[in-house]
Amino acid sequence: MADGPSLKSRLAASLPQQQRFVIHHLSTPPTSSPALYSAPPGQIPEKTTCESHFLSVSICHDGRRIQIFALEILIYATRHLTTLFVSKADSTGYIHLLKLPEGTPSPLRTISSIFITHLVKGRQRKDRQLVVSLFARSQDQYLFPGSVENPGKHILDDRGLIKWWCRVLEPVLQSSNSDTVWSELSPAFKKKPPIATAKAYLRVPSCDVHETRSFFAPHVRRSPTLLSKWHPNRDPLRDLAGRSPTFPERCLIPRFPDDPKSRFVDELDEELTEPPSDSQTKESPSKGKRPGRWKSVRSLEQFWELMAFRQECSSGRLVGFLWAVFTPAQLEERLKASGPIPFAERITNKTHEGNAPRKSAPVVQPPSTPPAEHLVDTDQPNADNQSICPETTARARAPLAHPPPAEASVLILPAKHYARVNRLLLHLDYANLDIAAESSERWIDDVGICAGKKDWGFEVVGEKEVEMGGNGGVGEAAGVGADGKGADGVNTLDMGLMRKKRKGEVEAPGDKRAEGNGTDGGVNNLATGLVRKKQKIK
Repeated sequence: MADGPSLKSRLAASLPQQQRFVIHHLSTPPTSSPALYSAPPGQIPEKTTCESHFLSVSICHDGRRIQIFALEILIYATRHLTTLFVSKADSTGYIHLLKLPEGTPSPLRTISSIFITHLVKGRQRKDRQLVVSLFARSQDQYLFPGSVENPGKHILDDRGLIKWWCRVLEPVLQSSNSDTVWSELSPAFKKKPPIATAKAYLRVPSCDVHETRSFFAPHVRRSPTLLSKWHPNRDPLRDLAGRSPTFPERCLIPRFPDDPKSRFVDELDEELTEPPSDSQTKESPSKGKRPGRWKSVRSLEQFWELMAFRQECSSGRLVGFLWAVFTPAQLEERLKASGPIPFAERITNKTHEGNAPRKSAPVVQPPSTPPAEHLVDTDQPNADNQSICPETTARARAPLAHPPPAEASVLILPAKHYARVNRLLLHLDYANLDIAAESSERWIDDVGICAGKKDWGFEVVGEKEVEMGGNGGVGEAAGVGADGKGADGVNTLDMGLMRKKRKGEVEAPGDKRAEGNGTDGGVNNLATGLVRKKQKIK
């Protein structure tokens, strides 16, 4: 793991001063996982490992621990790409028990940014890209059953949630020591070469470039340097999958659990036609078939156009797909000089067409459809990682880069126990304060029993002095909050909704009564020339 501060120290330095939070961080060891990306025709899937991280945030109220927020992140690792997928995030609505002053930055957003930054810092490598991917969809509740009945829970609408996640990722981009904002903060940083370049992408189906740009944080839209790192209505899928224009579209889209892209890909895969698995004859190119390609979707742009008509994206609410891509400076220079990395090099294997088939080895058909279930038993070996010839099998099974050593505060559970405690959370109740306190204590104690540790987790005391009434990029209260209002509780019109007075409109001289300065007790009186009597009809 890269040398750096611990999660506890990062949180303490960013949370409001003298505010206490109880953090419980549990994870699983990396285990074999189905490949995120489908392999091109004639190739085997990339060897992939997956580890799960779950962060629970609680506060103490009247001597009881009450969960206020939880975040789950899945980390997929291959030889050339590390992917952090934000799986779920939810709050209970009991953060109001802290009685934070108005204008205080949202602790939940701060914790989300710090946790993602901590995982990114620990997994950045000089020889591979790293991407943070998430899908923003507004729901009443994700992780805490019954929390929707809590009147203190403010549920963001679709637009507010996309804006919220854009603000969560912005500090992650800035903390990568990239060339995003450092040159603006101090001239000394101009001489320091960037460690990595950071770029963010946002796609909101059915929104154009200008509408998508409105979801960015206000301070990002005001800064040309920051805005250049955000790419509206674009995605990095082709770059992440190998940057090859010959790849079939289905090989460019990752298959995350509970993701609308994955479900759409599953339906499109039914269009694929291929020879039987035991057939070793090549099809004639005169048939005009496109192996590994869909019939109805021929490009990524067409894929996103059709996504806008899917039920999850066209049910009256907007959804957002966000990516934050970190590319090491050395790798960026090598890619510019030598071009994209071939897929065969990415998996250290050769195509089947270049090798003579061996009678003693079974022929493995390239997977054409994804597994029926994404969350499979990771304790079983992944058959998709098997190769045709033994030497390529040995190369394909070469160890991947090891994850950073876990901190002492992280509780590591086997995959089966991790799934069990997650199922327990989904069967608890957080409808009111007393029930939420009982559910929180039960979940925390049950996790400790599974791990054989009675006391686990750590307490964080905030150290940051918060300036009230900061700019729109500092905290949630400074921008659009959970109730859609500004820091002072007043609805603020967007700049695009304000209409300036035309030059031809000249105010009548001396007529100040239109501004509420009337003479009769502040009543606006119309001028005599503006009163028109109704003509009598004879």
